[in-house]
Amino acid sequence: MLLQITALIALCLILIYATSLIVRSIKTIARSSGLGAYGLTAFILAISTSLPELVVSLVASIEGNTSLILGNIIGSNIADLSLVIGGAALLGGSLNITGIILKRDIYLTGAAGFLPLFLIADGTLSRADGVVLLVIYFIMVTTFLHSHHAALAKHVISKSPIRRFLVTVTNLHGHNGVYKFIAGVALLLVSSHFIVQLASALALSTGLSTLFIGLFIVAIGTSLPELAFELKAVRSGQAQMALGDLLGSVVANSTLILAIAAIIRPLTLTHAGLLPYGIAITTFTLIYFTFTLFIKTKKKLEWWEGLILLMLYLIFVLFEITT
Repeated sequence: MLLQITALIALCLILIYATSLIVRSIKTIARSSGLGAYGLTAFILAISTSLPELVVSLVASIEGNTSLILGNIIGSNIADLSLVIGGAALLGGSLNITGIILKRDIYLTGAAGFLPLFLIADGTLSRADGVVLLVIYFIMVTTFLHSHHAALAKHVISKSPIRRFLVTVTNLHGHNGVYKFIAGVALLLVSSHFIVQLASALALSTGLSTLFIGLFIVAIGTSLPELAFELKAVRSGQAQMALGDLLGSVVANSTLILAIAAIIRPLTLTHAGLLPYGIAITTFTLIYFTFTLFIKTKKKLEWWEGLILLMLYLIFVLFEITT
């Protein structure tokens, strides 16, 4: 079992490396085509933080391992709002949160996170449910772009720290973008396939549900891009960007990725996964409202609040393991 867990973690690291390879290649290709820095950066951040969950979910859906998808998505959302943001606040000292638009983003994130939990209350996330989630995703994206248009335009013409940060992260590396892209996609698909296969084998050998495996090992592995970006953004003084990326990742996980997976193959909640699923959604509810409370009270996430979020995640892990 230890060997299987080690191999699964190693595959998750390969998955992250493949994502990094694809991101670097897109920088090269897009830059050479004359795309603007802000549009390019937004596109790169969206891909780099959501691609692992997306590809693993697609492969799992095609191969019929739908429980792994649910575990991966719910586990990633829980990790994002506790392990990732809590770790960023703890290491960064605090995260300053400002702006009415950002408050609305937090509520939209909550709506997106809870919607699929209601849709699957009957035990199945059907293709029709997938279409609903897909429509909701595009509505949210449209709302986000409309509400942030003025702020984005202001930053484009200013010399703000965000502008300097965006220019920094869009620096190019290398000139063989096409080859890197092809290699990255191939590596991403192969590693995702073996992650799904190994997760299934680990579930069989341990007697655990694949949903349980997805909630922890796979979810943490696919959440590494978010953690890496949060730490980099916080250290650069860009807490707003860090939180925006995190909320966007939760929205994409809960709507776009689940929608595509459900349209390919309806997701069914198995009897073995009922208990870990129930614990997971209870934990997500607790962590989301705790996170929202911390944000609303002082417009700042203190280091000790980040520590509380980390402790909640640890309690979740221990509770799932012991039950």
